[in-house]
Amino acid sequence: MPKLLKEHIFCKLNFYSERMQKCLHSATQKYIDSNVHDDPKVFDNMYFLIIKIISTPVANVFIGEEESKNEEVVTTFAEFTSDLSALIKIPPFLNFFYPGLLNRILVSSGLYNPAIKHRNILIKYIKNQVCKRLQEKAKYGDSWKRPDDLLQDIIEQEDIDDLNNVNYLSLADKLLLFLFASIHTTSNGCANALMDLASRPQYMQELYEEQLEVHKEADENGLLPFEALDNMKKLDSFIRESLRLTGHILALDHSVLKDYTFSNGLQLPKDHTVKIYVDDIYQDELLQGPNPKSFEPFRHVDTNVPASKIGKNFMLFGGGKHACPGRHFAINEIKFFLHNIILKYNICTKSGKIEGRRMYGPTAYPSSSGIIIEKRVK
Repeated sequence: MPKLLKEHIFCKLNFYSERMQKCLHSATQKYIDSNVHDDPKVFDNMYFLIIKIISTPVANVFIGEEESKNEEVVTTFAEFTSDLSALIKIPPFLNFFYPGLLNRILVSSGLYNPAIKHRNILIKYIKNQVCKRLQEKAKYGDSWKRPDDLLQDIIEQEDIDDLNNVNYLSLADKLLLFLFASIHTTSNGCANALMDLASRPQYMQELYEEQLEVHKEADENGLLPFEALDNMKKLDSFIRESLRLTGHILALDHSVLKDYTFSNGLQLPKDHTVKIYVDDIYQDELLQGPNPKSFEPFRHVDTNVPASKIGKNFMLFGGGKHACPGRHFAINEIKFFLHNIILKYNICTKSGKIEGRRMYGPTAYPSSSGIIIEKRVK
């Protein structure tokens, strides 16, 4: 699956840039701009708005432009991971007997399996697209206009050319796997960055001036060329700092493939899962520079490195051959969204204070506190 993403999505970020921006603009208009008129508007728990906005371009790239305009599709993209995360939040009462036993009981018994609802919705729209595409391809031959999306890439990779031999369940499960890995993490990062910006309005003017300069590269429709991302150096640094101080205590699950003993004698048995204590990296002064516990939004600005390039030492996305294959897509989506927000609005927290993360055990989630959004006076 990572190979599929690398070969068919993330090597075409430039190609998808325009579609991503159009979707983000329309979704921002629908969920934010339409509610902000002449007076400031308070939005509580922005995460649930952000996840709808983030899901719109992802649906476009994954299942196609036509189906991504359907509210039911966007809602499934947005809610699938949130619904499944309820299983993750259940205290592990029965793990003493068998890891994940309670979740297995809930799912296998049918008492709680949110995946079924979302899978059925996806199958309905996937079936519509597969039928339409195979019929049009047969009818028009070489003149058929091929859809550019992940669904079509999977159809061709699996040599699906006969409507009688389509495994719609498998197609839906593949897309759901991608959704689980991408939507929540991107929305989480975006919501945190937005809250961090609202909590620190003193940095808004500097970011606004940079985005004004960047926006000079936009076309008549307000769309930026892909290369404009390289010039968002301060915004890129702000996002990295927000991600660095994500609040997680543990992250990046690693499977132990064989018994292993560290030089200090600590033993890891085969078939166990270990997590990284992230403060060893995020709070290390040698790695992060002075005052690693403080939020310094421009500590990552490097005028010699394009802002679209994420270094291998940015631990949030993992490292080596197992680094997150979607990291560039996620960061670019957050940048395009915040670029638009910074140019159009002034934002601050309802409390007037710096709002931190909400903790569920060792995992952090965006604050549910209110954000005040008002249209910028030009």
